[in-house]
Amino acid sequence: MLRLIRVSILLLCICATALAQTPRVRISAWYWLNSAPKLDWEGDFVTMRNLGFTDVLMCWGVDLAGVGTRIPDTREAMRWAHRAGLGAYIIVWQPTANSLPRRAVFEQVDSSQHRLFSFDVFNPDWRRTEWKEYLQRVAKAYREEPAMAGYVFDDSFLPGPVGTMDGPEGTGVISYGDYERRRFAADLPTNPSDSHWNEWVKVREGWWEDWSRDTVGFIREADPNPRHEIYLEDPADDALNPNLRNTIGLDFGRVARHFDFVGAYTTFSYDSSPDSGMKAARATRDILSKLREVVDPKKATIYTFWVANPAEELQPGPAKYPTADQIRLICEAALRSGIQHVDMYGFRIGDYRVSAKDFPKVAPGSGLTYPLTGKFPQKFLWDRPEILDSLGNYLRSLNAR
Repeated sequence: MLRLIRVSILLLCICATALAQTPRVRISAWYWLNSAPKLDWEGDFVTMRNLGFTDVLMCWGVDLAGVGTRIPDTREAMRWAHRAGLGAYIIVWQPTANSLPRRAVFEQVDSSQHRLFSFDVFNPDWRRTEWKEYLQRVAKAYREEPAMAGYVFDDSFLPGPVGTMDGPEGTGVISYGDYERRRFAADLPTNPSDSHWNEWVKVREGWWEDWSRDTVGFIREADPNPRHEIYLEDPADDALNPNLRNTIGLDFGRVARHFDFVGAYTTFSYDSSPDSGMKAARATRDILSKLREVVDPKKATIYTFWVANPAEELQPGPAKYPTADQIRLICEAALRSGIQHVDMYGFRIGDYRVSAKDFPKVAPGSGLTYPLTGKFPQKFLWDRPEILDSLGNYLRSLNAR
């Protein structure tokens, strides 16, 4: 009996410790691993934890497939994050910012027969071969890491430019490849006035759901741990845009149901006006309300927003905005709307402006070392020390209440 009591007390202590370590609010920020030397990773993650962040969303900027080519380095980063007390999500997908092999048969095609620099996600032959292999290679590489928190899919509904990563925009209306021509029962319509347009929209809605079901299923085959969340996020202007039903066949609610978490992220313009932060807070509440009209209101949601100011991002000199108070107002609006995970883009971010010509020199590759990306000095959180004390006081308070 005494032994049973001791075991029961031990189990209660373990459970209490586990509960104490579970944050009331998850707070994360994006981190481009190749925007920093490896020697900076440990210190940056400690800084994030000390500021009150609970998690880091890490990726190899410019080439998100770097999580599949630089596995030892990514594991090292995850271990530094774990030692700092952070969970680690890995960002595995953006349709154009990746070095995954492109074959004409699996490339996206628009309504003017432009071949796009993205993949025909509707093609099940691509999904069951190259897509499955990539996702499961990534899942198997990181599923045992103690820091592992989840997988992130970013900008998944981006059609992509024509030809190369820096090519011109296409028509924005997809998908018109050989696979689609074989599968559709009539000539493919190219605009809403054509015959069979409604059928074409519904068929593509179903194909998007096939992609989402397969995507989640492939990961869960390799990593069945439900604590490793699978998160789909897209710009609010896309995820909540009803016109995308016509252009790409998207029903965001149908796609979202297969993922563990979904989000519609936002980019705000900040300035010195007294109500600048309040405007962003109101927009946050409006976007989250609209998102719940599109997806199941009970669907778990992460709210991602930019903490760089578009008007200042490409300008010389340090950014003045957003202030710590403006960031606080957005977080508070999200939390009052029922969000339990706020995510910021980003802590340390590199320059995304890369030409096709320069991509091989900038991409992380698979060699012993990796090139550093370009920088946006004093625009993102890590090198804006003037706001970090105030921001840290607020973020820490969220899990001290």
